Amino acid sequence: MALPRKLYLFVFVALVAVLAAGGIYVRHQVKAAAAAAECDTPAPPPKPATPPPKLPGFEVAAACGPAEAAPPAAGHKK
Repeated sequence: MALPRKLYLFVFVALVAVLAAGGIYVRHQVKAAAAAAECDTPAPPPKPATPPPKLPGFEVAAACGPAEAAPPAAGHKK
């Protein structure tokens, strides 16, 4: 039993479409990998699942750069 010519054509077109999509995907991945290799700064680390412990007498230093003035410490009075 011979299959209709339209079925062969459909299978051929589907195969070409899958191969073209695969080629585009591979090309995109190569470009993304090259762009990631050129990056000077690493990605920031993931946020911790638990917050850091609060130790008495320990304060986190402010980040560098312009920022608002930090409020005075509540425990230190003159």
